[in-house]
Amino acid sequence: MHPTAFFILGHAGTGKSFLTSHFIRRELARGRGWCVLDKDAVSEAWSGPFLQALGHDPNDRDSPAFKQHIRDLGYLSTLRIARDQLELGLSVMLPGPWSRELASEAIFSPQALGLPADTRLRHVWLELDPGIRKDRIVRRADPRDRWKLDHWDSYIDKLRAPAAVQSGRIPTLDAGLPLDDQLRILQSLTASA
Repeated sequence: MHPTAFFILGHAGTGKSFLTSHFIRRELARGRGWCVLDKDAVSEAWSGPFLQALGHDPNDRDSPAFKQHIRDLGYLSTLRIARDQLELGLSVMLPGPWSRELASEAIFSPQALGLPADTRLRHVWLELDPGIRKDRIVRRADPRDRWKLDHWDSYIDKLRAPAAVQSGRIPTLDAGLPLDDQLRILQSLTASA
């Protein structure tokens, strides 16, 4: 069987990293290994200093400067590491928004993502009530979320599910379901043809 690149998608606070870590633990207990490539973890050591060198707040992840100079580098770095893992036969989980890749539909093409052509792509979109998401963002106390919290109403008003989610091309998972139910859904998505 070809290795899988599984994109756990959703807006901030939906539980992408949380769900991914629980899924990986369950898979490891079953003797199945995955590589987790969280874009924030891949790029956090250099993205803040890079922003600061450009004269910006090192914790900003929402400014035009971040989106113009740094955003794509973080995603490209993540995909580059994913390619190496997939070429070795190891499946990868990629939690993150992946908004540009969704909008361009590159997320549906291993070649467009720079991944091996035989990579099985899987996707799921996490959906959760905005009030719960805000509480989660507040509790995680990440300084990179400051802009979102300071501008919550305008931030949340602009968020929409991507077209591929609205059309049903990417399945939606209710992130408010009990964890075991969410994990069962993820497992069924990895097994689907």
